[in-house]
Amino acid sequence: MKLPAPIKAATLLLACSASQSYAISEEFIDPEDGMLDASQFLSQHMLGFLPVPIIITEPATGNGLGVMGVFFHESEAQKQGKQTTGIIPENISVLGAAATENGSKFGGAGHMGFWRGDTIRYKGGIGYPDMNLDFYRIANVDLQNPIELNVSGPAILQKLTFRLGDSKWFAGFYQTYQHMETKLAEDINIDLLPDDELNEKVEAFLQNRLNISEDTSGLGLILEYDSRDNPMNPEAGYNYRARAVRFDDAIGSDLNYTQYQFTGLNYWKLSDTFNLGLRLDYQSVEAASGETLPPYALPGLRMRGVPAARYQNNQAFITEIEATYKLTPRWHLKGFGGAGFVADSWSNLTSDAEDVESYGTGFRYLIAKRYGFTMGVDVAWGPEESAYYIQAGSSW
Repeated sequence: MKLPAPIKAATLLLACSASQSYAISEEFIDPEDGMLDASQFLSQHMLGFLPVPIIITEPATGNGLGVMGVFFHESEAQKQGKQTTGIIPENISVLGAAATENGSKFGGAGHMGFWRGDTIRYKGGIGYPDMNLDFYRIANVDLQNPIELNVSGPAILQKLTFRLGDSKWFAGFYQTYQHMETKLAEDINIDLLPDDELNEKVEAFLQNRLNISEDTSGLGLILEYDSRDNPMNPEAGYNYRARAVRFDDAIGSDLNYTQYQFTGLNYWKLSDTFNLGLRLDYQSVEAASGETLPPYALPGLRMRGVPAARYQNNQAFITEIEATYKLTPRWHLKGFGGAGFVADSWSNLTSDAEDVESYGTGFRYLIAKRYGFTMGVDVAWGPEESAYYIQAGSSW
């Protein structure tokens, strides 16, 4: 993949507009700096959307292609107001689909709402993944060689939070549901580990849990602090989120466990041209006694340059730093690096966890100045391979 893929997408957007009348083509040019900008088109047309190409080089799935449309829906007050930058649309919708060379496919839609003067926030999504992934941990056993599993089925998640008074604190609810079937991605002979007892655990799991559908249904609570200047592309402020979700047969789940997550996003605007960000992310699961969780339910390291599902366990922690330098108000350079840790318990996570590192660089273009929305490309190097990522909005 060539590095300037988003530039090609933006050029295509401009070419399409140029084929129309001169008045329409002006909608894609910022009158202040004469640069390509989709703000006018997105804000003035109900069905106007920003096309985002999806070029996949994810090591876990192989190369692939897709497309995503991002729709911005402003309130009437926002459309008629005098504010021209830093606007948070009342509603943002996303629709997309992608496929990769190993047979993985995904389609879905999502929605974000900033309602009643940003006192109520909603985030929801529905999708249908049909993914072929290499899993290195099954039935609490770390495998020397991965097993490629196909995981498919509908998935839904919803998050609803309410601002506490006039503060920057939010509290609310989280709901998720998945109806997943797990099967071997291809016919293989299972020859995993030399230890017969460990082999028996994995083989028993595969024999009992493959080719059947399992429901995971969870309800949880969220507490969040958010002082970011722009949730779509923050340059200053903090976002701390704590979430606890219970999966239980009382709410339609075939599996019984509790999921915890804490995320801390820190942004510092050190100058007009230089910003710094720090991400902290902790996840854990506690299964009920005698419960063995499927691989897709385990926490893992979601980092650029690290294959999905490559590093999983009951506990996962990530720290990542990202620096942004503005060459111009439109063009931004990025450099990032981080480390992740996984372990079967908190004590091992803090003392004897496996260390996984990645780093990379990239660029962004401010494609919609009205919303502070950027697009670009990152290239990241992990412990095994490198990968490219099309980025739309905040990296985190």
